Amino acid sequence: MNIAVNLLPFRKKLAGAGKYAKKILEELSKIDSSNEYYLFITKDGKVNFNISSGNFHFIYAKFDPDFFLYRIFWEQAIFPFKLTKLKPDILFTPSVAIPFFYRGKFFTTIHDLAYKKSIHKYPLTRKLYLKAVTGIAVKKSIIIFTVSNFSKKEIENEFSMKNKRVLITYNGVDEIFLKDYPSIDILNVKNKYNLPENFILYVGVIEPSKNLDKLFIAFSELLKKYDLNYNLAITSGMGWNQQNLVNLMDDLKIRDKIIFLPYLPEAELPLIYKASKMLAYLSNYEGFGIPVLEALAAGTPVITSKSKAILEFSEDSVISVNPENIEEIVEGMHKIINDLNFVNSLSLKGKIEAQKFTWANSAKVIYDQISSYKNIN
Repeated sequence: MNIAVNLLPFRKKLAGAGKYAKKILEELSKIDSSNEYYLFITKDGKVNFNISSGNFHFIYAKFDPDFFLYRIFWEQAIFPFKLTKLKPDILFTPSVAIPFFYRGKFFTTIHDLAYKKSIHKYPLTRKLYLKAVTGIAVKKSIIIFTVSNFSKKEIENEFSMKNKRVLITYNGVDEIFLKDYPSIDILNVKNKYNLPENFILYVGVIEPSKNLDKLFIAFSELLKKYDLNYNLAITSGMGWNQQNLVNLMDDLKIRDKIIFLPYLPEAELPLIYKASKMLAYLSNYEGFGIPVLEALAAGTPVITSKSKAILEFSEDSVISVNPENIEEIVEGMHKIINDLNFVNSLSLKGKIEAQKFTWANSAKVIYDQISSYKNIN
């Protein structure tokens, strides 16, 4: 059976949906040697997909994925013709971006409904596109995958799901996050990025929905209230509307306390988590929240928002706060800094919870659906 895969949205720097696509395909390449996979991708996106299995074939699209409107044109005007020529049995889209006018069979992952539920998540053009493409994906897809029970319920409540199935393929965590590393390895990565002894970490996209403004304000209050010498380190892939945050840093007079790290290689991420005192992840809406899971696996304490999606996998292994309540955030961060026994308890619980979520398990769900479809047809 021939399976086309749409990887056109992904760039050199991956966010959550990109990591999902990368890891799911890596796991599928380990367990599926009988089907042929045709991965449509740009050369910029290809740097993240190092799959060498003989039944996985890359088909390159000649456009720059950083140009959103150009990508839409290629996805909606050129991609359908390429698919019609290839004639795949299934088009698997791990990021909801399906071609409107292609009449084939779809397996689609809808990560969340952020375009509707999170007002500040996307610029207007991207929001409108996601609204349209998500609605069409629901109508056309044979199987819909999503990354949490929270997202599954939101999708089922939002759309008419007659004769449709929504299956959960949780985001996972790699073994590299669960490993113990020598202290010298952690020290080396701190030295490489000029990181201080005490710092709070944020991992994720810089965009309004992530509540970085609230994090900046709470961080400023934490330093003043408890007279602490801490820094806030931020590592991010992509984002938008960053100028407001730059202005806020200046207003709060914390510019010298914030470290902007580059987009980090995956091999270094576990060491950065372990080097930090905590992960602060105060998003106002999530379909899952991969950085929280990675931090838990690394044994790093986490302060995060009271998100149903995050609490679904983290349970009581995090400090969960109202992301709009600055005082609550400040006290949560201070508790992690000040209470070693509490931190050790969180770390132990977090590692136990994180081990339940693997990319292999989620890829198996998708592989089983591919196999079932093949047997029926």
